[in-house]
Amino acid sequence: MPVDIEPIDIELGAHNLLLQCARIKVGERLLLVSEQGQAPFFDSQLCDDVAAVAASLGIPTSIVLAEPGDDATTFPQSVINAMEFAEITIFFSHLGDQVRFIDSPGPGRKIVAYTLSREYLGSPFATMDYRSMQKIHDHLLHNIRNAHRYHIEANNGTSLSAVVPTDSSDDPPTVIEFTLDLFPVMIFPPVNCHELNGRLVLENFLLSSSTRAYQDSVLRLTSPIVAEIENSRIVNLDRDAALIQQFREQLKRAAAITGGDPYRLNSWHTGINPNTFYRGDPYQDLERWGTVAYGSPRYTHIHGAGHDPGDVSFQLFDASIKFDDKVYWDRGRFVFLDQPEVAALMTDSSTPIPSSSAHLSIGL
Repeated sequence: MPVDIEPIDIELGAHNLLLQCARIKVGERLLLVSEQGQAPFFDSQLCDDVAAVAASLGIPTSIVLAEPGDDATTFPQSVINAMEFAEITIFFSHLGDQVRFIDSPGPGRKIVAYTLSREYLGSPFATMDYRSMQKIHDHLLHNIRNAHRYHIEANNGTSLSAVVPTDSSDDPPTVIEFTLDLFPVMIFPPVNCHELNGRLVLENFLLSSSTRAYQDSVLRLTSPIVAEIENSRIVNLDRDAALIQQFREQLKRAAAITGGDPYRLNSWHTGINPNTFYRGDPYQDLERWGTVAYGSPRYTHIHGAGHDPGDVSFQLFDASIKFDDKVYWDRGRFVFLDQPEVAALMTDSSTPIPSSSAHLSIGL
């Protein structure tokens, strides 16, 4: 069963963010972006905590609060103006999530922090050495790029197989790159769906992909829907007819935002941070839950409905994923971490290697 963890040290998390992830230096200007408005995802206290640590390092820091808009086209002018004068911008805001696949304003380095509260910043989720986690991420991505095929399956009956795109002129890019850094290291860039075929069993709910906000982006699924996939497209749906009709309408509404194909599956990825957790009831705010839960190895999600990256997120839990003949996730555990090649990456680090045995609760 998933287990809970206790926070460790907020200052340690802030140092990891500022010194290892942001690589901030004395003389550089730091901008922290926080949220205001109704039902913010992030605790505004985080900016004060990180600003205090930055001050102890001699780093001048500004804080700006802004309400996230519907998408990147409504990026607040106050934030744009502040970013023009910052070498480093760190988003404790849904704004950062909305621009993770596109260029954002300002000339400096940009980071989106997925520490929703002080508890996250002080926990192993954010205190695990950033450089070590980045080495693991980079090695994983290297292996994915050099694989030929992959297979995803889950106990709910999901079974999907696909070809890994090759970055050639005939294929889509292997992955859709992030345009800013993520803190902590929690997921790899999504793999483009290429010749994806099989059966996807959908349960629990649909969410948005977080790039654009739209009304009623959450669709609760009261029973499973079985989707038949051919060449990265949903071609048939089975089970409850009324729920399937709701599902189709949700896909059409989301795809209409960009004018794309409602039934297209664009890309997918799975969390790689075994210290990801979520306390409380996810159903109180599923979009907020998804903002951090997607770093968990227990959570695979597929983007679809519309042009890249798509505006619907399909959920799959505790999946087993194999690239070529090698298992990378085993029923929600990131067993890639157990490989000797991963241990070899950590020879110059005093930080313990993250363990696949961590199986923390994300509330579902």
